[in-house]
Formats: sequence, structure tokens, C-alpha cells
Amino acid sequence: MDNRDQYLQMFFDESAEYLQQLNENVLLLEENPEDEEIINAVFRAAHSVKGMSATMGYDRLTDLTHRIENILAKVRNKELLINEYIIDTLFSGLDYIKLLLDDIRANGEEVTDVSDYLYKLEEILENGGVIQETEEIEMEVETGQQDFTGMLPLTEEEKEDIYNKMTSDDKIFNIKVMLAEDCLLKNVRGYMILKKAQEMGYLAKSNPDQRKIEDEDFGNAIYIKLVSSLREKQIKQELADIIDVDEVIIHTEKKEVEVVKEVEKEEKKILVDNSKKQREGLSNIQVSPTVRVDIKKLDNLMNMVGELLINKTRLEGLNIQSDVYQDIIQQLDRVTQDLHHIVMQIRMVPIGGIFNRFPRMVRDLSKELDKEIDLIIEGADTELDRSLIDELGDPLMHILRNSIDHGIERPEIRKQKGKSPEGTILLRAYQKGSEIIIEVEDDGAGIDTDVIVKKAIERGIVTPDEARQMEERDRLNLIFQPGFSTSEQVTDISGRGVGMDVVRSVVEALDGQVYLESELDVGTRFTISLPLTLAITQALMVVINDEVYAIPLGSISETLLISPDEIMQVRGQEVILLRENTIPLVEASRQLNLPVEYGRYRENEEIPVVIIKSAERQIGLIVDELLNQQEIVIKSLGKYLVNIKNISGATIVGDGDVALILDVRNIA
Repeated sequence: MDNRDQYLQMFFDESAEYLQQLNENVLLLEENPEDEEIINAVFRAAHSVKGMSATMGYDRLTDLTHRIENILAKVRNKELLINEYIIDTLFSGLDYIKLLLDDIRANGEEVTDVSDYLYKLEEILENGGVIQETEEIEMEVETGQQDFTGMLPLTEEEKEDIYNKMTSDDKIFNIKVMLAEDCLLKNVRGYMILKKAQEMGYLAKSNPDQRKIEDEDFGNAIYIKLVSSLREKQIKQELADIIDVDEVIIHTEKKEVEVVKEVEKEEKKILVDNSKKQREGLSNIQVSPTVRVDIKKLDNLMNMVGELLINKTRLEGLNIQSDVYQDIIQQLDRVTQDLHHIVMQIRMVPIGGIFNRFPRMVRDLSKELDKEIDLIIEGADTELDRSLIDELGDPLMHILRNSIDHGIERPEIRKQKGKSPEGTILLRAYQKGSEIIIEVEDDGAGIDTDVIVKKAIERGIVTPDEARQMEERDRLNLIFQPGFSTSEQVTDISGRGVGMDVVRSVVEALDGQVYLESELDVGTRFTISLPLTLAITQALMVVINDEVYAIPLGSISETLLISPDEIMQVRGQEVILLRENTIPLVEASRQLNLPVEYGRYRENEEIPVVIIKSAERQIGLIVDELLNQQEIVIKSLGKYLVNIKNISGATIVGDGDVALILDVRNIA
């Protein structure tokens, strides 16, 4: 690799980091448009991308980031106020930056045309962030605000009453509703408007008041001061849907007035302090010293540690009766364990690298679908092997998109169900023993298994007879079938039937499992369990037909010794009853196409059984002997042996022999 290639890779790596920072901080800026720390953080990241692009000679990317920097400079200097249009435009700019970086990576040059976007940025600089098409609307709002001031005066007591009733999520809306000139039942329409306002929040004041509306003693305009947690767009739509309403103009008041309670000021101070601490924590993480290392070098180092572990195991197998030998083995064991731990720590990266991609996606899709969604992320600092991290992005994206599209209901539907208008999606990661658990949970509509089964029958996935005999868990798991979808329409978000089966395939290829739980009108939870690493793992060693095999511990629920009289026949299948659960039995020899000794179950002879867990069920794997648990180094079988049924790899045991690793996913 020459110097240019090295610098180019560094440019890609650092640009990706800055792009992620920009996405995260613009999201924060949308929530805190006047926070100078966030504004400065966005400005610095854009400036850094501009500087790197100029150094590498990418003019289009340099010009783009320079124009974005100009917008941010005006925001920083208080010459431009952040609004929804500017935030959307900034996000579009970040998308263009990614497209240009993809161009450079794929073609070595910038291909994407950004001229229209640059023109949009210039418009913002010239018009102060107000798009031309909405100037007339903005003028109406300003005029309306003057009318509100004259028509809805508040006494100090009324102001105090409003702020006593407000929660942290509420806003004050000044609303002007214009009735049609030919409206015949003005008093009825006026009453409907006030009633709708009361349903949406606290109706603080109206002009005309209820008595004048009943007497039809008013013109065509009704002024309302409303306290509500709903979005302005939703309030406007609800009122505009009333018959004979010609126009709805809304102005949102700022909450910072003299009568705000001291306790609310204190709450704001706490929130600001916490937000500041979080940003300081993030800043501390970002400036901690790091060294970039090629992942191939880490893979080679892991392989060398694996070889060391194999040779240590072989030495232990010699079992020499000598104190010096035992001391050396103990020291070697300690050193190899420490070395393995250090290498594993080097390979581990926080899963937040993936999680942090999703807030922007959730924000964009919720706007597109007109839904209110709060994405909560927990455990972003949970660490996982780099090789697993790279594969998890797409499966998690599929699950989240389905939660947004199919799971979370629209605000009006949630209100009818007695839920908060805002839906919640929880994305959580944590370590459990030698596994990493990732959960995606929503409080949406849940999955209707009757609809699932109906679609499955229509597509020929199951027969009606099979469907009637299925347990609830099996009915749910039908969504993992290839090509399965309940969506009537194919959209860019979901409904193509290529989501959930892809999720399961990718996770199982990583030696993981996917579990699904759902309750109608309560919500749905997807749980993904993964091993900490794919290179070295704990395994149970067993004997099958006089050969030693390894079964990864993450796939094992428990081991049993059963007697032949515990085995029952159900529809021609051997089963055992384990804690009131029926567990089908499978002979490992048959699964591996090895000779099976018929009639080998002798009276009073205990039969070793390994209970294998999978996402859908449990099975009992009959083996000849249970040996011991040990750490194994997983080796690939190579391209010529990769398709051997029910075998996923190999390892070297203490005596130097090769032990095959069972692929329990196929067996189960």
C-alpha cells in the first residue's frame, strides 16, 4: 500500500467518524436549537471534513462542506435561527456527503451532482432560512400573532393558571380559526371547534367565549389559546377537518415568561446540567488516545493466540508427573489466559458504533409516516467482537424499520387505545455470561398471529391442519419464513418480504439466535443472542461413535442422563418429558450419517442427552458419552469441506487430534 492509499484510507475512516458526529449533533441541535455547545460541535465537525477534503483534492466535497459551514457560522453568530427547514436541509447535506464519499471509494472521483443542493443552501443564506414558497404563510402567521395579542389578552392570574397546568412536554398555541363566509350554523361549528380544542389539551381562553358562540354573537374568526403536548401539524389538521373551517393559523408561544415557576426553572437547570455532562462525557471519549490498527493484523494476532492455546492444551495432555512440569503448565495457562483476554479486549468495540446510526433513521421515517416515536438507547457501551459488529447493522435496521412501519401506531390511533400519542422503541444491549443480548422492544400494535397464519396459508407455507396444531410461539415465528410479509403494499420502508428471514439468516451465521415475543396492542420484542467472539469459545466435548466432537456451550440448555424407560413414542418420534415440556430426541449418529447400533439401549444403562436450544424449540441430542467443558479455537474447514452437513468447523484437542464442531442450528 503506497502513501496515497494509506492517506485515503485514513480520510475515509476519519470522514466516517465526523459524519456520525454530525448526524448525532444535528439531532441534538433539533431538540436544543439555541445550545451553543452543540452548534460549535457541528461547526467543528463540518470544518474538519472540509479541511480533509481540500487536502485530498476533492473540490465538490470541499465546496459542499464549506457552504454548510457558512450556514452554521450564521447560526453561531445569531444571524440565522434554527428551524425545521434548516434542520432538514442540514440532514440532506449529510446524505450528500455520504454519497460523495461512496463515489470516491467506488470510483476514485466525485460523481454525485450537488448543484441543486448548493442552490438551496444559498437560498437559506439569502432568505434567512425561510423558503420562498412559505413567505406568504409566514406573513399570515405574523399578522395572526398581532391579532392574537389584541384578541386574547391574559391577566396575571390567567398566566399563572396556564403555567400551573403545563407539563414539561406542553406548549402554548395561539390559534385563529376562520369559518367559511357561507357557514349557516356558526354556533354549532364554533361549539365543535371549542370541543375539539378541549380534547387536544387545556383550553385556556377563547374569543368569542362559549356564551357568545351559543348566541352566535361573533364574526367568522374564532381565537383560541390552547395548552397541549401535541404537535402543531396535528392540531392544525384536527381543526381543519371540521366542516366549514376555511383556514387555521397557529403561532407557538415561547415558554420562557416571567411567571414560570421556580421549580420549573430548577428542572430546566437540571436537564441542562445533565445534557452538558453527557456531552462532556462524549467529548472525553472522543479525545482519548487511540491507535488505528488494520483488522487483518488483529485477526492474525488472534490466530497466533489460538495456536498457543492449542499447544498449551497438547502439553496438558502429556500429563507428566513432575512438579516442575506442573508449575510450567500453570504459568503457561496463566499467561495464555491473560494474552487471550488482552487480544479479546483489543478486538472488542462498543456496540454504540451501530446503535448511533439509528436515531437519524428513526427521526426521518417517523416524519415520513407522520408518527411520533421516541427511540431510547441503553447499553451502547456494551462491547462486542469487531467481526460481529460489522455484520449486525442490517439485521437491526430491518427490525427497527418493521417496528416503525408495522409496530408503532399513528398518534390518533394510539390515543383511541388509551396510549400516549408518542410511541417508544427501546434498543438495548447487555452482556449475559459469554453472550451479548440485543433487544428491540416497542409499545406498538403487537403482532396478530391470526393474520400471520392466514397469510402463511395463502402463501402455502403451512396447511390449515398444520396451522391448527401450532403453538402461539410457532405461529409468531412464521414471520421468519423466506418471502413472508403481511404488508399489502410494497414500500421503501418495509413490506418486501426480505426482512425477517434475512435477520435470522445473518444472526444464525454468526452462531447467534433470534427470539420473538409479542402481545396484541401491547408491543413486540425481538431478542438477539450472540457469542462474544467467533474465534475462541467454550464447548462441551462429547463422544459419538468413538470420535470426539465439540458442541458450543451457547447452544446448550442443559445435559441429562436418562434411562431407556423414560423414552416415549409420539407419532413415531422418540420424545422425553422434561419439566412438563415434550422434548423430541435425535440421535447424533444418524444426523452425521454414521452407523447406528440398533437395540443399544440396555436396561439400567443411562443414556447421555444434550438439550439443544434454538429460537423455535428444544431437542435432545443423544450422544455416547459426555466428556468435559473446555476452551476451543474454532478453525474453518476450508472451501472444499464447507458444505458438510451438520458440521460448522473443527478444533484441535489435547492429544493433537482434530475434533469436529457440530452445527446444532441445522440439527435443531
